[in-house]
Amino acid sequence: MSNIHLWSSTNAVLLALGVTSTAIAPLVVSAPAFAVNFADTRSHWARPFIETLAERQIIAGFPDGTFKPDAPVTRAQFASIVKNAFSNSSVRVSRGFGDVPSSYWAATAIGKAYETGFMSGYPDGAFKPEQQIPKVQVLVALSSGLNFTPTRAADTTLATFRDGGEIPAYGKAGVAAAAERNVVVNYPNVSFLNPNETATRADVAAYIYQTLVNQGKLAPIATSEGANNYIARLNGTTPLPNTGSNPNPNNPNALNPRYLVPQGTSVNIRYLGSQKIVVTPGETINNLALRVVDDLKNAQGQVVIPKDSDIMGQLIPVSSNGQILGTQFIAQRVMIGNQSYPFSARSQVVSGQPVNQNTPPGTLRDVATSAATNAILATILGQRVNLGTILVGVTGGQPTNQTQTPPNLIVIDPSADLRLTVSNDFYTNP
Repeated sequence: MSNIHLWSSTNAVLLALGVTSTAIAPLVVSAPAFAVNFADTRSHWARPFIETLAERQIIAGFPDGTFKPDAPVTRAQFASIVKNAFSNSSVRVSRGFGDVPSSYWAATAIGKAYETGFMSGYPDGAFKPEQQIPKVQVLVALSSGLNFTPTRAADTTLATFRDGGEIPAYGKAGVAAAAERNVVVNYPNVSFLNPNETATRADVAAYIYQTLVNQGKLAPIATSEGANNYIARLNGTTPLPNTGSNPNPNNPNALNPRYLVPQGTSVNIRYLGSQKIVVTPGETINNLALRVVDDLKNAQGQVVIPKDSDIMGQLIPVSSNGQILGTQFIAQRVMIGNQSYPFSARSQVVSGQPVNQNTPPGTLRDVATSAATNAILATILGQRVNLGTILVGVTGGQPTNQTQTPPNLIVIDPSADLRLTVSNDFYTNP
C-alpha cells in the first residue's frame, strides 16, 4: 500500500476507523513503510508512537490527513487494531456474538480477537462493539492475548500508581503484568493511570507500540522524545528486551556509575523569570526553563550535572476521574554547557490557592503568568498588581465566564513547589 490511497467509500470508512482494508501481519509488510505526518499529531505527546505504527500500516488516519489522537476508541475499533498488530494463533473457537452480525464491518476482527484470547464478550452473550473501551480493558486484553502474567504480587506493582486502588479487581493482574513490561503509558502524569477513563486513539497507539517493543518487534522510541516521560518504568520489574537498564544503549559510558545521577535524586531549582508563577487550572505551560541550584553528583562525589544548568519541561494539569488536582512540572531535557540531554524528572503536584478581590497586591508581586491567567487576574484585581512575564500556555476546558466566580488560580513558588525528583537514571557523556 502506498501513501496515496484510492478513496473508495469502503476504504474511507475503514481508514477513519483506524484500520486498513486488508489483514496485515505485524511488521511483515511486503510494501516499504512510508513516511507519515498527520496534521494533528505534530506536537502531540503520542506522535512517535502514532507515526511509527502508521508507517507500518498497523493503524491509519482519516481521509482529511488527520489522526484524531484524542478521539475515543470502541471495542470494535480496538479489535481491528489488535488484528492488524498481532498474528497470534487461535486458542479457542469463536462462538459468535448476538450483537455482531456477519455483515458488521468489524465482525471478522472481533471473531479473531476472541479466538486469539485478546477479547471476550459479556455474560449475556453480547460483545457491545460500539461501547467505548476503557484503558483497563485495553491493558487486560493485551496481557490476556499475549499471556502476560505478573512476576510479583499485583498489588505491589499497582501501588506505584497513585490511583491504583481504582483498578477493578478483574483487571489487577492484567494491568500489573502490562506495567511490569513497560506497556503502560500514562499521559499527562505517569503516576496516574486513570484506568476507568475511555482509551483514546493515542493511548491505544502507545500501548500497542510498547507491547511490540516488549516483543522485540520495534525499537524503543528515541530517548530524546518527550513521550519517554509518560512510559511507566517500574523498579524491580522485568526490563524491556534489548534495552536492559540502560536508557541510551548507543552511549558506551551509559552504564558507568561515574556518569550517573540515580533515579530518586532530589533537584533544587529556581526560576529566573520571577519569584512566582500563576496559572489557571487545566492549563499547560510549554518550554519552561528551571535552573539547577546545586551540583548534582554521583555516588563518588563527582559532578554530573553542574549547578546553573537549565532544565526544560512543561507545567501540566494533573487530574483524576475528571477532577483537576493541580499542576506538575515534567522535565524533558537538561542543558549541560552547550549539550542537551534527555532528562526525566518531575515535581510534586501543586494545588491551587484562591485569588480574589481581597488578595493583597504584594502576594502577587513579581509573578509570571500566561495570557489566560493575566486576563483573570486583571478582572479580579484590576491594575493593583504589576504582572510580569507572559508564559507560553495552552488553556484547556471551557473559557471562564467573567460574570461568574473566577476559578481558583494555582500560585506556584518555584523554589519550594517545583523541587524535582529524578524519574529515571540519568547518564551523560564524559
